[in-house]
Amino acid sequence: MRQLIIPDTQVKPGVPINHIRSAGKYMCHILPDVVVVLGDWWDMASLSKYNSPKEIEGKRITADIKAGKKAMEEFLKPLNALNKRRKAARKRLYRPRLVFLTGNHDPMVRIPRLIEEFPTLEGAIQDDCKEWLEDKGFEVYDFLDILTIEGIRYSHYFQNMHSAKKGPLSGNIVTMMKNAGFSFIQGHQQGKKCHSFKLGDGTSRLGIVAGSFYQHKEAYEGPQGGNNWNGVIVLNEVKDGGADIMEVSLEFLLRRYK
Repeated sequence: MRQLIIPDTQVKPGVPINHIRSAGKYMCHILPDVVVVLGDWWDMASLSKYNSPKEIEGKRITADIKAGKKAMEEFLKPLNALNKRRKAARKRLYRPRLVFLTGNHDPMVRIPRLIEEFPTLEGAIQDDCKEWLEDKGFEVYDFLDILTIEGIRYSHYFQNMHSAKKGPLSGNIVTMMKNAGFSFIQGHQQGKKCHSFKLGDGTSRLGIVAGSFYQHKEAYEGPQGGNNWNGVIVLNEVKDGGADIMEVSLEFLLRRYK
């Protein structure tokens, strides 16, 4: 089994998304069996609790949702074009399993949170993003739901069950793997952490944190914190909790798949 893992894109109005189209072309080149979007596809800056009134000025919920949908359409365009060519040639269509793991930035989380805080908005703000993604062929999993494929567990992030507050797993990747106790892949945290090993009985363990696939800079990261690795992850030979890990940088995708 081959998988393509798409970290957080945090799409919002005005940011470049040509790398997302490049990732779609790359998908059609390597033909993975499964594509997993780790969540926070949308940024939804208009609903951020951490932005100041000045930062929120001019931002609109509808514009935020539209930006994320446009980016997903760009990602899927190469797939649709490939299948159009295959259909014309009477070849078998390429139908990867498409998985979307809802993140805390996505409208499926931020809009219900807004309505919970301001109940008078119920019915006034519509969020159809889950249904829209399902219409595009995605399996959509709720925030913090865990999906298991071939012994590897996937979620937007994993909670540290050894912590009293049950906060997200943190620290170096070896510590995260120890606290998790299973093979896992998550987004949420910017940059990339990867590690894998085998136990004495031959059991494979794998841990990947990949939470940034975007070109723009986030102001809250500051001048030093924004120099994260950005890209996608390919897993080859996925089986029984292990895989061969291949890192594919954003720069490579833009250079090779314009």
